Amino acid sequence: MRFATILVSVSLSSVACGGSTSTTPTSPTEAPINLTASGLSSAVINLPSGGRVHFFNMDTVNHQIASTSCPDLDTPVLAPGTDSLRPQLTGPLTCSYDDALNASATAFDGSVTVNAPGQGGGAGY
Repeated sequence: MRFATILVSVSLSSVACGGSTSTTPTSPTEAPINLTASGLSSAVINLPSGGRVHFFNMDTVNHQIASTSCPDLDTPVLAPGTDSLRPQLTGPLTCSYDDALNASATAFDGSVTVNAPGQGGGAGY
């Protein structure tokens, strides 16, 4: 019986943590970005129209992505080990963002360029 209780606890904690910590794109239009102690894994992203950005907090502190130019990039506070898959972005557009919780840390400043429909993209990550 103790074994069953442990399995249930592990399953629930995996769901509560916000999902996987893998940074492998699930499709060619998904750009993974790791937030680490040293900054972003990719500061400049190029996506096709309809692409999505997936932020992973691989750091030991909270982060919160914010964009004044593209609110669709805004994330909730990301605790260590959590992630946030942002909605599809339709181009053409260019979005800049930073970490609202670490605004003076330029290592967390980035940009996403979304190409016009039919123009491809994705080579920037």
